[in-house]
Order: sequence, then C-alpha cells, then structure tokens
Amino acid sequence: MRASIFILTLPLLMTASAYGYFGGEVYYKWWKNPKIAEEMKLTEKQADEIESIFTSYKEEIIVHQNELRQRESELLTKLREPQCSREEVMHMTDDIENVKAALTRIKVDMFLKIKNVLTPEQEESLHNIRARYKERKLKEMRELRQMQQGETVQ
Repeated sequence: MRASIFILTLPLLMTASAYGYFGGEVYYKWWKNPKIAEEMKLTEKQADEIESIFTSYKEEIIVHQNELRQRESELLTKLREPQCSREEVMHMTDDIENVKAALTRIKVDMFLKIKNVLTPEQEESLHNIRARYKERKLKEMRELRQMQQGETVQ
C-alpha cells in the first residue's frame, strides 16, 4: 500500500521539491529562478506566498530528513552486527518506512498548498519544466553510463 502511494505521489513530489532546471542551473527554490518565474508568468506576490509556504514546512521537513538518515544509519550498524535478530531488523525497517511516509505526507501537503497559489496554466507550465528537467537528467545519466562502459571496454 505504501509503495503504491509513493509511486502515485512521486511526480507531485518531484515538482513540489522543485528541481526546476533551466539554463544549466539547478534551483532548489524554483520560484526564485527568474527564467522559470518568467516562463510560468509567476507574480512576485505568488513567489512570496510560495516562499512563505516553503518556509512554514522547511523545519519539519529537515527534522524528518535527519530522523530518516539517523534511523537508516542505525539499521546499517545493526546489520553489521554478527548476531542481529531478524525481528529487530524488521522492526527498524518498519520504523524507517513510517518516517518516509510521514515525510511524504508533509511534502504532499506542502505541494497542495503551493498548488493552490498557482493558476492551472502555471501548474501545467511547472509540470512541463519538470518533465524537461527529468528528460535532461535521464539523458545525462545515459551519456555518463555510456562513457563509463566505453572506459571499461578499453
């Protein structure tokens, strides 16, 4: 169930977490990227509202991200123990998944609030920008993989 929710929300999260890629620069805060703001016809008022929404969630997201890293580190430490129990490892894994689910809910909630600031046209524009970024990143990864394979063959 969690996996299907994650798969359904992944496109939203990618857009919400704002990997706005444009002109060779990556902007975490896509609403502050002048090229993206111009393409989306984002007003200064909208950018300020989005910044306010982001700021209101930032600390909570950071806390959950840190908790996730800590729990994953603890799990790796536990897995290195010669006598770790299956039950304990599975319990730790469940805890990690619960933190991931909480983080996903927070990001989706943030996205929904940001979405309410945008017009339908701006939302579509943002999805298009994200799709271009994703395609660019996939192309870069394929090229890098091909280069690495070429080095291995030589």
